[in-house]
Formats: sequence, structure tokens, C-alpha cells
Amino acid sequence: MTLRIATAVPGGYALAAGSAAFLSLALSPLLGRAEAVLTATMLALVAWIVAVPLVFAAGSAWRAAAWVGGLAAGLWAAALLLGRVG
Repeated sequence: MTLRIATAVPGGYALAAGSAAFLSLALSPLLGRAEAVLTATMLALVAWIVAVPLVFAAGSAWRAAAWVGGLAAGLWAAALLLGRVG
């Protein structure tokens, strides 16, 4: 249970922050800068809200931690690449 809580709260936050960073950079060519950041933040909060019940519904706590950690790391890596390229 402790691993699931640790995955859901800080892991979900890392996932949401990575989503916000990636989406704000990806949406900025399509929208204005402020609108891209606002839209990305709202969508990132939805990602966190969806991640929390999925962590507790997963069959294994380690599998849930791997999925959340992998997705968060992938989003942060994509955001870093977009920030350097764009």
C-alpha cells in the first residue's frame, strides 16, 4: 500500500508536470504561448486524476510504479528535446 501511495502522489505529480511541460511546448506553435500553457496545465491535471485510480487498480504495485515512472520519464525527455529543438 505504501508503494502505491508513493507512486500515486509524487509519481502522479511527476507525470502531470512532465505532461504540462511537454504539452505546453508542443501546443505553443498552434496556440498563443499563454493559451498553450493554460491548456497544457488543465490537461496535465486530468492526467494526474486519471493516474491515481489506475495505480490502485493495477495488479502489481511495482508494475504501476514502472508505468508511471516510465511515462513521466518519457514525457520529460520529450519536453527536453522539444525545448532544445524548438
